[in-house]
Amino acid sequence: MSPGRARQRATVRYLFAALLTLICWPQWQSCWAGVEIEVDQGWEYRWGDSPFTADGEPVWAQEEASDQWSSIVFPSNPPGRGSQTNVWYRVILPDGDWRDPVLYIFSVDLIVEVYLDGRKIYQFGHFDQAGKGRFEGWPWHMIPLPVDCSGKRLYFRIYSDYQDIGLWGQIRIMERVDLLQEIVRNSIERLVTSGISILIAFLSLIFGLFNRERGNFGSIALFALASGCMVLSGSQLNLLLFDRPLFWDYMGAISYYTVPVAMVILLERWLKPIRVPWMGLIWRFHLLYLVGAVGLSLAGVVSLADTYPIFDGCFAISLTLLLIPAVQIAARGSSDQKALLAAYAVLSLLLLLDMAVAHSLVHWFQVPIAWGALAFSLAVVIISLRHYARTQTALRAMNVSLEQEVRKRTAALARLVRRERQRARMLGIENKKRAELENILTDLQNSGGVIEANEILIRCLPALCRPLAGAYYQRDEPEGVYRLLDFWLDPSGPDRAPPPVSVSATEVFRLLSDDNHWRLPLLYEDPRRGECELGMLWLRIPEAPIDGELSGTGTSWRQLIDLGLEKIGLVFSQLSLHSELRRLSYEDGLTGVKNRRFLDEVFSREAALAKRHGRALSVIMCDVDHFKRFNDTYGHAAGDVVLKRVAGLLASVFRQTDLICRYGGEEFCVLMPGTQVEGCQQRAEDLRQRVESESFEYEGHALGPLTISVGIAAWPEMPIAPESLIVFADQALYRAKQSGRNRVEIYH
Repeated sequence: MSPGRARQRATVRYLFAALLTLICWPQWQSCWAGVEIEVDQGWEYRWGDSPFTADGEPVWAQEEASDQWSSIVFPSNPPGRGSQTNVWYRVILPDGDWRDPVLYIFSVDLIVEVYLDGRKIYQFGHFDQAGKGRFEGWPWHMIPLPVDCSGKRLYFRIYSDYQDIGLWGQIRIMERVDLLQEIVRNSIERLVTSGISILIAFLSLIFGLFNRERGNFGSIALFALASGCMVLSGSQLNLLLFDRPLFWDYMGAISYYTVPVAMVILLERWLKPIRVPWMGLIWRFHLLYLVGAVGLSLAGVVSLADTYPIFDGCFAISLTLLLIPAVQIAARGSSDQKALLAAYAVLSLLLLLDMAVAHSLVHWFQVPIAWGALAFSLAVVIISLRHYARTQTALRAMNVSLEQEVRKRTAALARLVRRERQRARMLGIENKKRAELENILTDLQNSGGVIEANEILIRCLPALCRPLAGAYYQRDEPEGVYRLLDFWLDPSGPDRAPPPVSVSATEVFRLLSDDNHWRLPLLYEDPRRGECELGMLWLRIPEAPIDGELSGTGTSWRQLIDLGLEKIGLVFSQLSLHSELRRLSYEDGLTGVKNRRFLDEVFSREAALAKRHGRALSVIMCDVDHFKRFNDTYGHAAGDVVLKRVAGLLASVFRQTDLICRYGGEEFCVLMPGTQVEGCQQRAEDLRQRVESESFEYEGHALGPLTISVGIAAWPEMPIAPESLIVFADQALYRAKQSGRNRVEIYH
């Protein structure tokens, strides 16, 4: 049978025996009381390793001679070891009345074989041909003995390259059932304390996930888990559940080496603001040692057992250094810090005492490390919960304050959002109105003049001003009144009756000025008259915010309307300027009648219309007789007066539909659309007579009499093209001059 299967069967038997002990213990106890005997006398040792017979029996276990054996109080670390790694121990088993005796050994350094009557009855570990082996853990040992073992000599073959060699702890003979019951009873304490520690670790980890103080609860979870696993790995019941000593020893080593890391991190967090500079170095060193020792041991470079002495020395130094802050805490630390440091001091003393027992500095006994670690964990948890409760109280008060502040900020933000939405809506309206205004301005600029532009404005102004109710008045300068041209009312507003149709300039302030309306004049710049008022916009002031307005005052609307009126006024100023420029370009500056440039543009159009529609067209060319001599006699200033007067006579004689132009110098031309030659001749004769009878004066002095000569050409009476009428009228004028002047000649 393989050693593995034998170990599994032994484990099952042990578990069954332990369960049977728990169930039947009351009945058994009433029948008989178990006896246990300490094997603490008569021990002898012998350095080296025994030779073996051909049958594989050790020679030393068959010899009774005692001269090679030396007495020892306890079978551990005999004197004179030097470089020895093998030793034998023997003892005579005490007398006793046994039913199922076993020898209980707490631990062995490092591997062992047990012989009785020259026969091997127990083995832990594997010895090679040289009598050596490797570390396979520190389990407890239950060595079965025969019922008649009393008085017989028991031999122990030991190999150890560790600092200790031999048996360790308790060595007793007792009934198997009693031992299993004791194992279970002693393990319950460790299982309970380790379970509580692991539960604390789990709860701290969960609590830290949902709490802002993750660092504090994380360090608590790390220490509680490390101490819980350390205590759990030392439970003797483990081997009955899972018979792998190295597994439990590695768990114990990892958790034991993690304890200083977690302790220092805890202290570092809880001793603030008192800061110990070497704390960070300590836990980083131990973390590095943990990784290095376990890693090298798993790789087979070093034995796990050899990592303990170095660690214990470093841990003892670290514990001593960490007790230094106790002086500062006692002087100025908080109550929580003092309580935490007291729990740490107790745990440190227990750990130091356990190290002393492990290294045989004091007599062996079981140090209550489990309760010390549990007490430290509970102290940290209680302090953390108190701190958490205080923090939560402060947070609740802060939350109340923050909620009030948030409500204020939310209300302010809501107001700001409303204002921004209103601004956005108003901006959209402004953009829309600006687009409408640009279209109106474009139409006004493309108009033929101020009159046409005014008609466009009257048509577009209501749409530009809506939704504001109002009216538009145009100023009538000659009569001094404002005439209503259009109005638009809000059916739901207070202004339901139409405004006055006509308001005099003297009463406009009384009738159209009040606190509920804006009276906005539309002003423009006239080149000749200066600033003029084209009209007046009369608008109802909004009483409540409308279409994105931020307040009931209508400030944004007023600014928008003012901007529109200003731009409209600029366009009218431009149109007025353009009209004046056109007038100046087509009008003779001296006489005020149209000039030859204007005649050339109009005549070609009138000639084409006459020819297309067969309409009569007559042209008169007239010239002041002897005007050069007149200028030489009276001067050019007097001549200018005469020309102005002649132009006035022309305007009084001819119709408004006739076009009077100064053709050049003292020569004038009259274009008469729709007039035949008879009517033209009559008007020309009337003009000649009026000039002849006119008395001309200059600076109060009478000027000599003046006459004019006139030439006429007409279409269709004359067989000429309409485009040539001016040429032929000029020829007729020339004949009038040649015929003696002061006469009217018709072209033939």
